[in-house]
Amino acid sequence: MDKMRRLSDKILYAHRQACTENRPDIARLLLEALELDLSQVGGDMEEHREDMTTLEAAFELHNTTFG
Repeated sequence: MDKMRRLSDKILYAHRQACTENRPDIARLLLEALELDLSQVGGDMEEHREDMTTLEAAFELHNTTFG
């Protein structure tokens, strides 16, 4: 996790852990935090993520795990 620089990467990691530990309330809040973080990208904070599959995978994992 040391190489993760973006807050969104750390949130994704924590979300995956919350799903693994069957913590639906925590996982839901982390997805909300991720959405908030990503909605603030713009202006002088440019998002450089080229591959959005990790973001899509987080939402898919959540839906698969918690329905």
